[in-house]
Amino acid sequence: MNFASELSEAILLKRYDRILVDVAVSKKEIRTIYCPNNGLLRGCDSLGSRVWFSTSLNPKRKHPDVWEIVEIEGGHLVLVNNLRSHDLLIEAFEQNLIAELIGYDEILKNHLLDKSNIVVDLALRNFNSNENCYVMVEQVTMGDEIHRGFFPDAPHTPALKELNDLIDLKIKGHRAILFFLVQHTGIDRVFPADHVDKQYGLLLREAIKVGIELCAYRVAISLKTLKIDKAIEIIIPKKMPLYSKPI
Repeated sequence: MNFASELSEAILLKRYDRILVDVAVSKKEIRTIYCPNNGLLRGCDSLGSRVWFSTSLNPKRKHPDVWEIVEIEGGHLVLVNNLRSHDLLIEAFEQNLIAELIGYDEILKNHLLDKSNIVVDLALRNFNSNENCYVMVEQVTMGDEIHRGFFPDAPHTPALKELNDLIDLKIKGHRAILFFLVQHTGIDRVFPADHVDKQYGLLLREAIKVGIELCAYRVAISLKTLKIDKAIEIIIPKKMPLYSKPI
């Protein structure tokens, strides 16, 4: 996936209401830009960080500048813009880059299932059989200095609902996948963040017992392109080791 235009660089000054940030484009120019990620962004919104933003050509937008990427401690890049996640996965599906999703003919995003209130992030269909696959996508942006990634980065009620929905779909006989999209170039394995949301960690372990499939892929991030890079390991320990500081 290519960015539609060249990204602009700035320095992060302040994040507020989670959806807006002030950045310094130069010594004389400060802009308020839109943050398309209402998560806590632990370790990703530190004062003084280098950030890059795109600019929308839509004249109706109140804040046409959109935060895309941040450089964090260690020089790693984090994709902040969660709105790009589904399109990244669809592109990777079309290029057969995700082994777990090969063999399906069609992929739909934000799909409302018939006769239910369940909306799955991705629905995959095989035209030659009745086998469907339903995928919930969680973006991983919190990591530490020893390259571990954690989800969620805050108590996360929507993520609990999505996991419960996947469990319900699996019990009804469908293939169900929880997909961790790692949007942090310094992460090489993913853990449940039991220290942040114990309830989510417990439910995740129950989901695995039911037969929910887990997979994690990292995004290769540059200032010009984004691409699904490679599969990385998911580790679900019985008891988490001591935690180092998040970065």
